[in-house]
Amino acid sequence: MKVSTIIGSLAAMHTAVAAAVPAKLSTRDEYNVPAIDNQNFIDSVVRAHWYWRRIHCAQDLTWDPALAELAKKAAEKCTEMPEHDSGGQNLSASGPIPTDLETWYAEARTMVHGWHEEEFKYPYNDPHYDGAWGHFTQMVWRDSSRVGCAQAACPGKTFPARFFCNYERAGNNVADGAFAQNVWGPVCPDPAKS
Repeated sequence: MKVSTIIGSLAAMHTAVAAAVPAKLSTRDEYNVPAIDNQNFIDSVVRAHWYWRRIHCAQDLTWDPALAELAKKAAEKCTEMPEHDSGGQNLSASGPIPTDLETWYAEARTMVHGWHEEEFKYPYNDPHYDGAWGHFTQMVWRDSSRVGCAQAACPGKTFPARFFCNYERAGNNVADGAFAQNVWGPVCPDPAKS
């Protein structure tokens, strides 16, 4: 048998074996992480923001795909502990990793509502920045008008279900008077009671 025939046969067998082995799923596909253009995900995130922002007399946010792409890149870094990589960004993480879309949507809503829980620490009589309430103040920042968020699965990491949101205009501006101007108390009507 000629060497070229043997090499041709081996190449054909390699191609057949490679085709029979399923391609490895991406982490995003393996864990059913919602895409940043998934309308149910967008609705879950935006509506949770709208609820709290309306109570604090802030404008409704609109979804920004470019901000969502930035959030996706940040979330998918999968650092051991989640880390902010820019101003105007909120993040949360939990575990275990959800495995279906409905649980991912619920996780996003829960994390947004969780940011509002920092409000009880916020000193309305001395408005300023502190990390203890920074998620809350960014979420209700009146000058912010757009948001884009993303989720990521980070297996093997501490708190492997990641959720990042980027805002434009970035909140938590420490200029004199910025917090008093942009973070109002819950003085507007509760949309759930309308």
